[in-house]
Amino acid sequence: MLHGKMAVDWHPGIDFDKLRRDRVARANEMMHKYDIGAAIIYSWDSRRYLSSVWNHPYSRHIPFYYALLIRDAGFPYIHVAKLDGLQVARDCPWLEGRLIEDWEHGVSRVNHMLPDADAEKLWRRNAQEIKGILKEHGVENERVSLDWAGPNLMRALDAEGLKVVDGNPWMLEARMIKTDEEIALLKMAAICNEAGYSAVVEKVRPGWRENDVQAVMAEAIYRSGADYIEGWVINSGERTSPRCFNSSDRVIRPGEILIAEACHVTFCGYKVCYDRTFVVGSKPTKLQTELYSVAVDTHHKLMDLLKPGVTTHDVARLKPRPTPPFRNLEDLNNYRSQWLNHLGGMGIAWFEAPYINLKEPEIVLQKNMVFAYHINFWVEGAEGVAIENSYRITDTGVENLCKWPYEELQVIGF
Repeated sequence: MLHGKMAVDWHPGIDFDKLRRDRVARANEMMHKYDIGAAIIYSWDSRRYLSSVWNHPYSRHIPFYYALLIRDAGFPYIHVAKLDGLQVARDCPWLEGRLIEDWEHGVSRVNHMLPDADAEKLWRRNAQEIKGILKEHGVENERVSLDWAGPNLMRALDAEGLKVVDGNPWMLEARMIKTDEEIALLKMAAICNEAGYSAVVEKVRPGWRENDVQAVMAEAIYRSGADYIEGWVINSGERTSPRCFNSSDRVIRPGEILIAEACHVTFCGYKVCYDRTFVVGSKPTKLQTELYSVAVDTHHKLMDLLKPGVTTHDVARLKPRPTPPFRNLEDLNNYRSQWLNHLGGMGIAWFEAPYINLKEPEIVLQKNMVFAYHINFWVEGAEGVAIENSYRITDTGVENLCKWPYEELQVIGF
């Protein structure tokens, strides 16, 4: 990282204009490959990818607002509410002439509690307007992709004679390989997350509640410039066996495990998965140390596996699994140890392609694909540990985008 988050006059920093143009160019490449003339896109993350409009998290409701991308015609048309349209027009000059505004056009989103006849009329009007834009660009007779839809929209598009196809595969493929600008933004997201861990190490002590940990971590992450945090895992003591996707008012006692994860810290739309385990206020026990060493070992094995040329099916078959006998604590199996691990793509969305699954198409790993790997290992009736890193495929192997140390179980709160 040669630069920070802020733009300055003495070096170029992240070229956001190139980022925007490259993403649309990548989408057009995939539309040609999949023989698609236009795309109606409701996915919150896909709209961000194509338009660079900052979307409020409430717009995750699907289907709500949409983007309409015409192949080889530049940036997409964006459907916006009146208030949002004023902001988008001001903030996003590259979308000039591309805003489809609620107060002038049909309402192509969920209409709560309308009688069927009224809802169908609104959706039909919107489908007609979409077809009118397609005619302007000469693609009304080509295939139109759609990623999410309710029955009213499907019927309306069909009534207009549009050839609707699944809009998810080509967009997932478009986002698989990241540009250098995207990799830089993923690293920025990791830096925001690390500000949170720094606050945890500096401040957390025995007697703090899990809610307190979440509060100081969130403050540091947002102060560092993050867009938002999608969720939380702040667990301690028995609540780490197994871990829970929340925090509570449980008080952390001396010598207990603390698992801290701000799920999908996001910077300029890009997110990382990042999980760390600490011991609070005391040296770790033999059991805690052994559990943790097994989790570290699985990450080492995975890093040896991820490299260009390996396929997703290879990784699915060979993905490391913690199995007995364990390295140090011979009777760990008698403690009813259990584990979960997860490996998924990361980028502008969580769980991106390519998918590590034998039921999915086999894909060769390439440079700048990014994956998050999570291992959770626990003992029933005792405690558990978790480690998660986000990894980028390089020319020869893998780069860990998450720089907070994890090789040894970190003790905090003395």
